[in-house]
Amino acid sequence: MKNFNSTEIGDELLIPVEGYIAAAVVLFCIGFFGFSLNLTVIIFMLKERQLWSPLNIILFNLVVSDFLVSVLGNPWTFFSAINYGWIFGETGCTIYGFIMSLLGITSITTLTVLAFERYLLIARPFRNNALNFHSAALSVFSIWLYSLSLTIPPLIGWGEYVHEAANLSCSVNWEEKSPNSTSYILYLFAFGLFLPLVIITFSYVNIILTMRRNAAFRVGQVSKAENKVAYMIFIMIIAFLTAWSPYAIMALIVQFGDAALVTPGMAVIPALLAKSSICYNPVIYIGLNAQFQQAWMQKWKKNRRGSDALGTSGVMLETIHQACRDEKTDKLLEKKTKFCKDFGTDVSML
Repeated sequence: MKNFNSTEIGDELLIPVEGYIAAAVVLFCIGFFGFSLNLTVIIFMLKERQLWSPLNIILFNLVVSDFLVSVLGNPWTFFSAINYGWIFGETGCTIYGFIMSLLGITSITTLTVLAFERYLLIARPFRNNALNFHSAALSVFSIWLYSLSLTIPPLIGWGEYVHEAANLSCSVNWEEKSPNSTSYILYLFAFGLFLPLVIITFSYVNIILTMRRNAAFRVGQVSKAENKVAYMIFIMIIAFLTAWSPYAIMALIVQFGDAALVTPGMAVIPALLAKSSICYNPVIYIGLNAQFQQAWMQKWKKNRRGSDALGTSGVMLETIHQACRDEKTDKLLEKKTKFCKDFGTDVSML
């Protein structure tokens, strides 16, 4: 069948040419903004050492994951869209499907770790749960190891990566209903979506209850800054789920329902929406992270002061040079000439 996934590529286009062109435009915009925004955050964080807190190390992992999607994923699908179908062969399809699945699972796993870390800090502040650099680095390593455990199986025969979304990209074979494919899809959804959602829900239910209890009894255990960080991570989670939920629902329909209900044109829309998730996190991070905003403002003020100082110095230098050139009839011309030469003024016209 050629609906959500397609393992056969023929000369016949699966959607109208206009659909491929529209998809190419959307993919270009996603790639451009995803690349620019995430790269901006990455460069700024690498330059500003004050941002390297344990929490921001995990957030940095999320930004890097999104950036890699814009570099390793969007160009493939963009060039396929302008060529009206996948052009990188079966091996390229497998590689692309694996990389995109790995980065997608990495993102939701990172958000899950961040949510649980906030739960430990806010709901259980009296336990020794404070995040440090060692535990942050260990968390990042564990996130990637966990993501690999969910996405490597199709490379060794459990499940497979095939063409999808009108042959614009590649992903898990959602259509195949064999025991091999169905068991892998259940495994992927159980540990790649449902378990993270359970942990996230548990974490934020307890965070909200703790915040309400503290507010009611006016116990100042939870700082305003901690609440803001929890809110920022919550918005990131909502944005991610908003982008990926239509795709996940459609994949479940194709696997456990009637695949004929999902046409190639219908499959393109949730796929593009899922890919757009790389644009949201840097905007949310820049807009809601007080530490990042403070560092950004300090950098901007420093650059502005430097620019103002340079402008003032330029005016002073020009004033001195002009005074040296205007003092041609002064009785102290020889002394002034020596001063001006030492200062660097051209005195050939004196």
